[in-house]
Amino acid sequence: MHMSTHKYSCMDAALSLSLATNTAHDPLLFPAQAHLSRMVLMTDKSESGNASARTGKRGRGGKPAAPGKLSRLQVDPPHSIGGGAFPDNVPDRDDNRTRGTKAYQLVRHAIATGTLKPGARVMESELAALLNMSRTPIREAIAALEADGLISLDTARGRIVTKLDYQSIMELYAVREVLESTAAALAARNASEMEILALREMIEMEEEILDDAGKLADHNRKFHEAIYYCSHNRYILKMLEYIQTAMLLLQPAGRTGNERRETALLEHRAIIEAIEARDPSAAETAIRVHVRRAQQARIKLLLQNH
Repeated sequence: MHMSTHKYSCMDAALSLSLATNTAHDPLLFPAQAHLSRMVLMTDKSESGNASARTGKRGRGGKPAAPGKLSRLQVDPPHSIGGGAFPDNVPDRDDNRTRGTKAYQLVRHAIATGTLKPGARVMESELAALLNMSRTPIREAIAALEADGLISLDTARGRIVTKLDYQSIMELYAVREVLESTAAALAARNASEMEILALREMIEMEEEILDDAGKLADHNRKFHEAIYYCSHNRYILKMLEYIQTAMLLLQPAGRTGNERRETALLEHRAIIEAIEARDPSAAETAIRVHVRRAQQARIKLLLQNH
């Protein structure tokens, strides 16, 4: 499929406007909105750029056309300080944000990657020293993470990274199944052709990183969030944001072995095929199967570590 850069710009603007009006979420904290839009942009620019390179096409005013970009999103390389404990920077868009927001992002990332594990103590003084910040932004970050449910107060040990018990995890998966199946059915009805193309690109990316558990876990979150955005329903987005935040407290089951990673890829592909076929019932069924199998892998992991 080939589109002109001008036509794509209109499409991308429409997609960005649609996502922005459907949710007020910050893409730094719930990144699929920016991720999906950026991936569609890179896909189309690659095609138009490569075509220009082959034909020697020139841009407006006789200027050479811009070179093509890679057709697939590349997973951001890990940045860290303190031996890999925290990323050493955040996206450029964070330049004008408060240090409290930056501290929030860094500590949240540490929880998401398992650097700060469930049950670990969260101490202002240690975080302030590690992040080279005063205690005030650290205190703000901890308060925000408490509001998210990622940090909780233990009467004996003080503030800790929240540790979910077995019943909480089962309830989490039950609600996730209901909400994600609804989102997938809505995506089958509402997703644009460009959004579906972007989801296809995400499947191709997943195939390339199956052997990298860390990248795969991050990519998996973005894949599911992209489906939420393709539903074009702000209420589903709000509820699933809460579920995704709670899921950060769980070690990705895909890290336990190659078998689950490969079966998850097949399940992801089935979900996208149903969405592309505009079959809400099949999309709902496919994601229910996926979530249930993920829950089975979680139970197995919990029993092994008990």
